Amino acid sequence: MAKIPAGILGRVSGKVGAVVGASWKGIPYLRQYVIPANPNTAAQQVERTAFSDLVAMAKTLLGSVLQVFWDPFLKANSGWAHFIGINRKLYVTPDDYSTVHIAEGILEGTTISLAGYSGTDVAFTWSGTALGNGSATDPVILYVYDEVNKVGFVNDTYERQDASGAVTVGAGRTAANLNAYLFLTDSLTEPTMVSYSDHSNVTG
Repeated sequence: MAKIPAGILGRVSGKVGAVVGASWKGIPYLRQYVIPANPNTAAQQVERTAFSDLVAMAKTLLGSVLQVFWDPFLKANSGWAHFIGINRKLYVTPDDYSTVHIAEGILEGTTISLAGYSGTDVAFTWSGTALGNGSATDPVILYVYDEVNKVGFVNDTYERQDASGAVTVGAGRTAANLNAYLFLTDSLTEPTMVSYSDHSNVTG
């Protein structure tokens, strides 16, 4: 039911017949009443699935990655929101996690040579050589995401020069469901630079 608090010539709040009274930035206005539609088209289903996938992934990255390695480089946005925004443009095909960036920056990065699941661990190998603005002692952040069970695992105890490391994910997982990521930083506590992340499918 509509309300007209200032009389017939005042602003209208609510539905009156085929119109709705509302306010935008303190300015009252009337608009046509439209029944909201939810056709659930194929495109909408893809959008909802992609957004849901990214939110689930972001939850596993929040404390260990987004707040530490995204927030310090942003002024008008949070790492969470920036991660979702950037990756929604990249993650155009649900279940293709190879397009997702868990880090972005100007530090010299590296690529994952191998990520293999055996026992309880995913073992990584990468190039330990720094040729640009990187250092041999740059900390490496390893991350494994189980896209089916929506859980993530992080290990930040290695350096670039180590060229190999592992993340414990537990036994009984399916290698095809696991996504391996790696990025580098100049500091684990007060980063001034991070690299772009690299992705690899995990072999079993």
